[in-house]
Amino acid sequence: EFEKNLDTNLFFKTHRSYIVNVSKINEIIPWFNNTYKLKLDDINSEIPVSRSKIKDFRIIMNI
Repeated sequence: EFEKNLDTNLFFKTHRSYIVNVSKINEIIPWFNNTYKLKLDDINSEIPVSRSKIKDFRIIMNI
């Protein structure tokens, strides 16, 4: 329910466990099977982009 209140231009659900603020993406790292991991400005962890979300992610990020 929380997810429904977020602006889809600012936030993207990369995986069932992660929602990211796209303006905080610092680096997009190619991963296996044409997927990506993301590094954000304010955390040291890498966030995966699931295979089911990759097409939408590429559209949003213009890649």
